[in-house]
Formats: sequence, C-alpha cells, structure tokens
Amino acid sequence: MPDLAHSLPAYVPWIIFCPALAGVIQHFFGAKLPRKGDLVVIAGIGASLAMSIALMFQWAALPAGHYFVEAWEWFRLTPGADGIAFDMAIVVDGLTASLLCVVTLVATLVFVFSTGYMKGDPRYERFFFWLSFFAVAMLILTLADNLLMLFIGWELVGLCSYKLIGFWSEDLVNAEAAKKAFIVTRVGDVGMLLGMLVFYHYCGTLSMRGIFAGVAAGAVPATALTWAGIGLFFGAVGKSAQFPLQIWLPDAMAGPTPVSALIHAATMVAAGVYLAARMFPVFTPDALQYIAWTGGITAFLAALVAFTQTDIKKVLAYSTISQLGYMMLGVGVGAPWAGMFHLTTHAMFKACLFLGSGSVIHAMHHAQDLKDMGGLRKKMPVTFYTFVLSTLALAGIPFTSGFLSKDAILIEALGNGHIVLFSLGLFSAFLTAFYMARMVWLCFFGKPRNQEKFDHAHESPLSMTVPLIILAAFAVSFWFTLGAGPEDEFANQFYRTPAYAQEFPKTDAVAHAYWVDGKKPANWHASHGPRWFQIVAMVLGLIGLGVGIALFRSGRRNQNARILPAGVHELAAGKYYMDEMYLDAFVGAANKTADGCRWVDEKLVDGAVNLSGAVGLFIGDASGDADDLVVDGAVNLAADAAKGAGALVGTAQSGRVRNYLAMAIGVTAVSIIVLVFFVIG
Repeated sequence: MPDLAHSLPAYVPWIIFCPALAGVIQHFFGAKLPRKGDLVVIAGIGASLAMSIALMFQWAALPAGHYFVEAWEWFRLTPGADGIAFDMAIVVDGLTASLLCVVTLVATLVFVFSTGYMKGDPRYERFFFWLSFFAVAMLILTLADNLLMLFIGWELVGLCSYKLIGFWSEDLVNAEAAKKAFIVTRVGDVGMLLGMLVFYHYCGTLSMRGIFAGVAAGAVPATALTWAGIGLFFGAVGKSAQFPLQIWLPDAMAGPTPVSALIHAATMVAAGVYLAARMFPVFTPDALQYIAWTGGITAFLAALVAFTQTDIKKVLAYSTISQLGYMMLGVGVGAPWAGMFHLTTHAMFKACLFLGSGSVIHAMHHAQDLKDMGGLRKKMPVTFYTFVLSTLALAGIPFTSGFLSKDAILIEALGNGHIVLFSLGLFSAFLTAFYMARMVWLCFFGKPRNQEKFDHAHESPLSMTVPLIILAAFAVSFWFTLGAGPEDEFANQFYRTPAYAQEFPKTDAVAHAYWVDGKKPANWHASHGPRWFQIVAMVLGLIGLGVGIALFRSGRRNQNARILPAGVHELAAGKYYMDEMYLDAFVGAANKTADGCRWVDEKLVDGAVNLSGAVGLFIGDASGDADDLVVDGAVNLAADAAKGAGALVGTAQSGRVRNYLAMAIGVTAVSIIVLVFFVIG
C-alpha cells in the first residue's frame, strides 16, 4: 500500500484555536470591549481564513493523491498497549482544503455583515459569541479524520444552530423553530450513530482510514455495509434537510438573517453533503441508489414549494433544500466530486442571496413578505445587482459558477445511466430559474406595494454591501477556471483524489470508485458535458427566467397568483402536509401516549396508593376506637373502682377521736348482735 501521508503543518490546529480563543474572550469580556467585542471575533475568523488559504496552496503543491494527516491519542478505555484507544485526528486533502476556505470565507463576510445588521441589538455581544462558537464547531467537523471527532463537531454545530435560530427567543415563533430544528436533526443523528456503531463493531475503529481499510479487506458483510452506509447518510438527511426530514429548514428562517446565510445556506447544511462525499468509499450500490433518489426527489419537491412562497427568506430556504438535493444526487450517481463542486459554488452565491435578502429586510424595516416590496432596484442598486448576479448563478446561466457545477451533476447522472434522475434534475433546474425570476421581479421591479416602507428604504451601509460584492464576484465562473487547462479544472484538482483514494481501491462490495484515476470519464469535456446537453441546459435556464419575468411584468400576475395547476399548487403550498403528518403520527401519538400514561398514573397508580391510604386510615381509626373504648375503658374502670374504694375508706380516716370512738362502739355493737343471733340460732 503506497504511503502518501505527510506530517500536518504546525499551524493547522490554530485554524480551530483562533476563533475558539476569540469566542472565549467574547464570552467573558465582550460586553466590556470596544464595539462589544465584534472586532475580536472577526479577527479570530479572519486569521483562520488566512491560514486556510495558505493551507490550500500548500496542499495543492503536493503530488496528486497526497495529503496531510496527524493523530493524537485522546483516551483509552482499558489500560495497556492492547487497550481500546480513541484518537483525535486531522486530515487535509482537497475536500478539507476547499471546505475550510468556504467556511472561513463565508463566516468572515457574514461576521462583517452582522456588524451592520445586528447593530443596536441588546444582546449584540452574545450573538457574536455564538457565531464564533459555530465556526469552531464547523471547523472541527471539517478537519476530522475520525468519526467520533466528526460527530462531536456535528453535535456542536447542532447546538449552535439551536441557539442562533432561537436567538430572539422572546418571540414564540423563533423558540419553536429552534426546538423543531434541534429535534428533527437529532432524528437523523440517531441513524448516523447506529452506522458508526456498525463500522466500529466490524472494523474495530472509528478512524476513517481504518474503516476504509476494513471495508477494502472485506471485514464488513455486504448487508451490514449497506445499512451502515444508509445510517451515516441518514445523519446527512437530517443535517442537510433532505426528504423526509427537510421540514425544519424553512422554519429556521425565523432567526436573524446572517444566521440563515451562514448556517442554513453555506455551511451547516452542507455538512451532510461533506459527510456523504468523505465517506463515499463505504457506500454500496444499493446505498448509492437510495442517496441518489433521495437527492433527486428532494430537489424536485422543494423547487415546487418555492413557487408558492411569498416570504423572501422562505423562497430562498426551499431553494437551498432543492440545491442540497442536487448535491446529494451528485453523490448518489457516483460523482461525489460534482456534489462537492456544487457545494462550493452554491455556498458563495446562496450566501450572497441570503445576505441580499437581509439587506432588503433591513431597508424595509424588517418586512420580508414580497407583497410589501417592489421597485427597490433604484433605492438599493448594490443589493440589486449582486442579487441578480447570484440569481443567474443559481439558475445555471452560462459564465456563472452555478452553470459549471450544476451541469457537472446532471451530466454525471446522464453519463452513469440515471435517465429518470437526470430528467428530474433538468426539470428542477427550469423550475429554479422560474421561481427566482418571480422573486427578483416582485422584490426589485414594478411599483412599490407598500409606499410607506418604500419611502423609508435605502441602500445598506458598507459593512453590509461589501460582503455582498465579494460573494457575488464568486458567482462568476472565472474564479473556478482560472489557470486551468482542459484536463485540470477546479473540480478535478480538488475533488478527484481525496485522502486514501489511491491506498484503498474499490472492491466488489463497493462498486463505485471515489475517483477516476485522476482523469475525466470518457463523456466528459472541458465544456462540462456534450454540446447538446450544454445547449439544452442553457436554453431551459433562459426560458425559465424569461417566462418568470414575462408573467409578472405583464401585470396579469401578482405576488399571490397561482402559477402551478390547482391541485399541485395546494399540495405544494401545504408543503405536502408533512408537518401535519408528523404532528399527527408522531407528536399526536406521543401526546396520546402521554395522556395514557397520565390516566394510568392518576387512575391506577394514584388510585392504588389512595386506596391503600384509605384502608390504612380505616384500620387506624378502628384501632383508635378499640384503644379508646376497650383498653382505655378497662383501665379507667379499674381506676374508678379503686378511686371509689379509696374514697369509701378515706371517710374513716377523719383524724378525730370521737369519730374513732363512735366507730369502735358501732363495730362492737354490731359484733355483739351478730354473736347473739349466732348463739340463739
């Protein structure tokens, strides 16, 4: 087995420690620092960004397939050299390097944006503490080369998401959304934990390298391998809002908009896709089929719901769910590199869209319904142009990054024989262009529909617009083809040869290779697919945009107009009634179970206790009566008799001589009379 590992650069742990240290300072001293400590937190994540970029270039200088790795023993369950030990391990390859840059870049820009958006909030310093804590958790997850370490970061990310969604917890909607997100994602985490236990049982380790080696050696039976892979993927289903656990993400939009941009567009929701791509070598063909269909169905269903929403953040939320479905589709059709490529490009333009919506909401005094907007392009030119550019990328229009990454997924689906999923993805791309054109037109064009809010609207400050400009710049394809030859584009450079790819080749159990030997498949071209497909994808995107604009520009459609056929519209507007189904099937069942337990407790348990108490009370009362009437009565009778006798005898003890003489005479007289009668008789 070739040894492609290199020692980890000494500064890599500081990518985690810098924002962690900044978070600690913010927690204890933030309220007393200038600007309530926001600059400390920004400096911490900015330092991580600088080191992540340096690490990316340092890794890129290595030969293909090489990587950095380091492990430290964390704890040992049993003593001795043969004891069960658990390590903390860090690995840096193309997957890690790219996601590190995505997380730190988006986080830095969101932190800067938040200084304007959250200005004046009474818990300003607390908000930045949780942002910093989230960044630390996400970096732990990204760098982990051990499923236990990854799971720790995974759960910390969930905790931070809960605290940030419910940041304005005094509002019941926010509190309920935070609770819903936390519970639903934990459902997926149960599956992930079970998958980890299966791998540990058969491979004896939670190290990714050890698991890959065990799978390559045939240590895991085929059926167990399939279920273990699906278990890991189910964790990704919860975290990345895949069908049927997607219900938490739209409600999470109740939190502050910077939270939506950082957590629910670019980073946390992408963690599930990253997990699926990182663990791709353990997925069997059956598991990949499940992943592919889950992703394809999610992409299509979420795109339909986006048509029916009028809340600007809800539209973007369902768009995010749809795009996450695309990424999972890429993994499932055997092209995890394509899914990760779309993760990278999507993080940039979707973060820009969410921050752009935040800029609009901030200008409209926290109104976020499209029915209150319109005509804002002249009031907010920077927000408008960055929003439009990111929309074009989301729609997959040529010369944008979305065109490169989305087409990469679809052409891989087609090239690997997934015709139905390819068609589903292609139609979803058309729907995406359509509903985004609708949203842009209702927000920025036409006449103002709330004149009072429109009159007070204005462009956001530089702290908010500069991050928009930077993120929108990454929506252009130029950055992902810079310096790349026909056989060395961005995706191939970063995702084709991850850590261990050349060390543990595919086996009979795992039919798909994680890489294509550093080369593109035969149907791949520098233009990202066959020419006919490129033309079809481009035309569909343009038609979607054109039809969306034409319908609303004509004035025949308003923000509440029904676009889909009646039955489909009601079904999509009701979000397929999944919330109601879960409420009835699970929450309702739990409530009924609780009611049943309460009845048993009140009627049976409490009844038995009360009956036992009543019987004891009756016996106590009877015992008391018996004691009073019988025992005490007998004692009292004897006492009264003795008292009477004593009183009778006591009358003779007067202390007077004449009384004693009279008594003696009386006794003598009685004795003589008795004697006489005895003699006579």
